[in-house]
Amino acid sequence: MNKVSNKMSLRFLIKSAIAIGLTLAMADLLTNILYGDKTSLLLNSIKLIFYDFGIAALIVLVLSPFFLLLSKLNFLLAKSLIYTIGFIVLISSLLLNKYYATTHLTLGSDLYGYSISDIKMIVSTSSDVSLLSFWPIFLFVGVFIAAFRFLIIKEKQKIWFGAFLLLAIGFCTFESFSKKPVQSNLSFFVKDSLHYLQSSKSAKSVTWDTTNPYPLLRDNNKTVDLLGKYLNLKPTKPNIVMIVVEGLGRDFSGDDAEYPGFTPFLDSLANQSLSWTNFVSNAGRSFGALPSILGSLPFGKNGFLDLETLPDHISLINQLKKSNYKTAYFEGGDADFDRKLKYLMHEGMESIVDDNNYGTEYKKSTSKDGFSWGYPDSEIFRKALNDIKPIDQPRFDLILTISNHEPFVFNDKEKFMAMAEEKLINSSMSGNKKSVLNKYKDIIAALLYTDASIKEFIQKYKSNANYENTIFIITGDHRLIPIPQKDEICRYHVPLIIHSPMLIKAEKFKGISSHMDIMPSVLALINNKYGEKRIDKVPWIGTGLSESLVFNNQKDIPLSRYKGAVKDFVSGNKFLSDKTLYEIDEKFELSEISQGEEYEKIENKLAQFQRINTYVTQNNKIIPANLADKKTNSQSFTKEQLVIIDKHLKAKAEEDPFMIAREVAFKKQYDDALLLCNYIIKDSPNHFDCRTLKGRIYAWNGDFENAETELKGVIDRSPRYKDAYSAILDLYWWNDKPQKAKELAKKAKENINDDADFQKSVKMAMARFDKSI
Repeated sequence: MNKVSNKMSLRFLIKSAIAIGLTLAMADLLTNILYGDKTSLLLNSIKLIFYDFGIAALIVLVLSPFFLLLSKLNFLLAKSLIYTIGFIVLISSLLLNKYYATTHLTLGSDLYGYSISDIKMIVSTSSDVSLLSFWPIFLFVGVFIAAFRFLIIKEKQKIWFGAFLLLAIGFCTFESFSKKPVQSNLSFFVKDSLHYLQSSKSAKSVTWDTTNPYPLLRDNNKTVDLLGKYLNLKPTKPNIVMIVVEGLGRDFSGDDAEYPGFTPFLDSLANQSLSWTNFVSNAGRSFGALPSILGSLPFGKNGFLDLETLPDHISLINQLKKSNYKTAYFEGGDADFDRKLKYLMHEGMESIVDDNNYGTEYKKSTSKDGFSWGYPDSEIFRKALNDIKPIDQPRFDLILTISNHEPFVFNDKEKFMAMAEEKLINSSMSGNKKSVLNKYKDIIAALLYTDASIKEFIQKYKSNANYENTIFIITGDHRLIPIPQKDEICRYHVPLIIHSPMLIKAEKFKGISSHMDIMPSVLALINNKYGEKRIDKVPWIGTGLSESLVFNNQKDIPLSRYKGAVKDFVSGNKFLSDKTLYEIDEKFELSEISQGEEYEKIENKLAQFQRINTYVTQNNKIIPANLADKKTNSQSFTKEQLVIIDKHLKAKAEEDPFMIAREVAFKKQYDDALLLCNYIIKDSPNHFDCRTLKGRIYAWNGDFENAETELKGVIDRSPRYKDAYSAILDLYWWNDKPQKAKELAKKAKENINDDADFQKSVKMAMARFDKSI
């Protein structure tokens, strides 16, 4: 290149860094002004400007060798490289800012814990997702294009701009090593992703002392029967109804809540119950609720439920089943989401109700764009009341609510929006707090709706013959996400209420406990009061609910902020988060304390738990197999079978595995197709397309018994799933079973009575058996 071309290249590179930095800084400044910490707004804004220009300069600096090489071949192509990378960086930053604006949380490695279909579902639920809501993206893309088009770097300005960019790079580098660096949502995502990848790499090399191959295993002598002291138990084992409420945080529930008055029934119930005011969930997202509450289990890499093969363990479900409990689960959404269904079936949950098996008398909630998580809370509780019948054995019923989740749609929303408005007007909260909540009236209305739904459920449950012998356990899975959080621990701070007609007296416990302490306490009650044999060795992380009436804590509690991030840790009254140590006071508020010997001690505890968490979940070392209960519905594959699965799926990683299995079946490779179906069903037990395909394959193979069993199973789990009816009617036709066909047609008419076209197709199918139909 000649001398002039070198100057042109240098000017273009400086111009690129300025254009990218300017657009990033403007976008981040807008996000900081609208959603950032108002107490340090000016300082953080100045820092962000330097930080973003430093990031942009570093990006251009890294790209400059490639740019210079390409410019020798084609200057336009070289410029296109910078344009493209700059555009990708900008769009990534804007989307991350959009996520932060919607959730008030920075997106990090939790992104990798979800499949593409899960991400699409989560995004589609946002009440803030519309073309209009993406105006900042359109605006700053325009700014980006204009900056490249109109920005001119003159010869004399090169030195000044270059010096500024070098200063920005220096600031960016220095800031990265500070204790609390200012960072954009983009830089957080990149850093957290790199940490996640590094942790994954390190996890593969984690080993353990062979003299102690089960580091979680301990003598079962730490859990006292706290509940038994407060309950006047009957001779027969109590029924247990557990309600896990989506998004129920202590910020919004309890007499001393940050935003009081929006769960009036639960507040009054807490005053008539055993309640824990300083109680935490072990995960900041729903994925961690069930394994923590029901198993006191470690998290694994992306959550326990996300493990490819569940390690041997003990759960509340299988332990209660050993004590002759009838078990049932109720939710309004798809239990396959977050692999809850896989876990519940693994533990042997006998009855599972989700959005696939509600009748036509129940109504789903839908958002304006037609999306639905499933049935709202009042319908879930109505279904539970209908199904929870007195039987000659104790019951354990688990109910998971759904309505306190975006898009916040539920029955009688207008009524509860009016209630929210009235409560805000009459509230004694400060003007600042009212101003915050005024932006989120639909969320406050959802809280009021769920609270009313729980009230109606418990009042109607009183007519159940077993009410007098029932224990209700109510907690939140985590704090409501969209409303800004006051500090790093409040996302975990949830209520725990244990209520029963057998309660001797109400009590408020102020010692810190977590979801992982629930199972040990429930089993201590059953074992101590009803003579059940106590397990001698247990791997539980929790040790039982605190019985302290004053604020204190003797526990170490690991916390998973989101999938792939076990970064937070409570030890005593100290809380470690992002390498910053806080003291927790009796109001469960944080104050930062200086690092020192105590910081090192707690950081080592967190590091030790991280190693144990990785080791026990990757190597099946939670508990020896002989001490764990034999699990049901567990599917494993031989090396030979995995080779066949890889042969079909690996080369088509972007395609839907079910469509591949279907294609293989159409080629009459039935054994391979069945294997692929089983592989898909292992992680998605509710994949009814796959199960129906299995039934058809059995039928094509002449295996009537397995075909009928598989297809009937689909109808039992999803009575409105039309393809299964069609498949089984074909099966009965081929095998001359007219009576069975008539019975099935009757069931189809009962379960799908609102689809005239489907009913017509059933009649046409039946006409093959009886020409008079």
